[in-house]
Amino acid sequence: MQRMKKNEPPSVWQSLALVGQLGFIIAIPIALGSILGNYLDGLTHKSTLFLLLGLLLGLVTGIYGAYRLLAPFLKR
Repeated sequence: MQRMKKNEPPSVWQSLALVGQLGFIIAIPIALGSILGNYLDGLTHKSTLFLLLGLLLGLVTGIYGAYRLLAPFLKR
Protein backbone atom coordinates (compact mmCIF):
# COMPACT_ATOMS: atom_id res chain seq x y z
CA MET A 1 0.00 0.00 0.00
CA GLN A 2 1.31 3.41 -0.90
CA ARG A 3 1.64 6.05 1.76
CA MET A 4 0.00 9.35 0.98
CA LYS A 5 1.98 12.51 1.16
CA LYS A 6 0.71 15.06 3.64
CA ASN A 7 -0.80 17.46 1.09
CA GLU A 8 -1.91 14.86 -1.43
CA PRO A 9 -5.70 14.33 -1.59
CA PRO A 10 -6.97 10.77 -1.03
CA SER A 11 -7.91 8.63 -4.01
CA VAL A 12 -11.50 7.77 -4.87
CA TRP A 13 -11.12 4.26 -3.41
CA GLN A 14 -9.72 5.58 -0.16
CA SER A 15 -12.62 8.02 0.12
CA LEU A 16 -15.16 5.26 -0.55
CA ALA A 17 -13.49 3.04 2.05
CA LEU A 18 -13.71 5.86 4.59
CA VAL A 19 -17.42 6.34 3.87
CA GLY A 20 -18.00 2.60 4.29
CA GLN A 21 -16.14 2.54 7.59
CA LEU A 22 -18.12 5.55 8.78
CA GLY A 23 -21.39 3.82 7.97
CA PHE A 24 -20.44 0.67 9.86
CA ILE A 25 -19.09 2.61 12.83
CA ILE A 26 -22.40 4.44 13.20
CA ALA A 27 -24.85 1.66 12.25
CA ILE A 28 -23.48 -1.29 14.22
CA PRO A 29 -23.63 0.30 17.72
CA ILE A 30 -27.16 1.57 17.04
CA ALA A 31 -28.29 -1.87 15.86
CA LEU A 32 -26.66 -3.65 18.79
CA GLY A 33 -28.12 -1.15 21.26
CA SER A 34 -31.61 -1.64 19.88
CA ILE A 35 -31.31 -5.44 19.89
CA LEU A 36 -30.00 -5.50 23.45
CA GLY A 37 -32.61 -2.96 24.58
CA ASN A 38 -35.42 -4.96 23.02
CA TYR A 39 -34.14 -8.11 24.70
CA LEU A 40 -33.97 -6.41 28.10
CA ASP A 41 -37.47 -4.99 27.61
CA GLY A 42 -38.71 -8.54 27.04
CA LEU A 43 -37.02 -9.79 30.19
CA THR A 44 -38.24 -6.98 32.44
CA HIS A 45 -41.66 -6.52 30.80
CA LYS A 46 -41.12 -2.79 30.34
CA SER A 47 -42.69 -1.17 27.30
CA THR A 48 -39.79 0.57 25.56
CA LEU A 49 -37.54 1.87 28.31
CA PHE A 50 -34.46 -0.23 27.56
CA LEU A 51 -35.00 0.00 23.81
CA LEU A 52 -34.78 3.78 23.96
CA LEU A 53 -31.80 3.64 26.31
CA GLY A 54 -30.05 1.16 24.01
CA LEU A 55 -30.71 3.36 20.98
CA LEU A 56 -29.40 6.41 22.81
CA LEU A 57 -26.30 4.59 24.00
CA GLY A 58 -25.71 3.19 20.50
CA LEU A 59 -26.11 6.63 18.96
CA VAL A 60 -23.64 8.21 21.40
CA THR A 61 -21.18 5.37 20.83
CA GLY A 62 -21.54 5.68 17.05
CA ILE A 63 -21.00 9.43 17.08
CA TYR A 64 -17.93 9.04 19.28
CA GLY A 65 -16.54 6.36 16.95
CA ALA A 66 -17.18 8.56 13.93
CA TYR A 67 -15.40 11.44 15.61
CA ARG A 68 -12.39 9.23 16.36
CA LEU A 69 -12.34 8.03 12.74
CA LEU A 70 -12.57 11.53 11.30
CA ALA A 71 -10.39 13.36 13.85
CA PRO A 72 -7.22 13.16 11.74
CA PHE A 73 -9.08 14.73 8.81
CA LEU A 74 -10.59 17.47 10.94
CA LYS A 75 -7.15 18.63 12.07
CA ARG A 76 -6.10 19.52 8.51
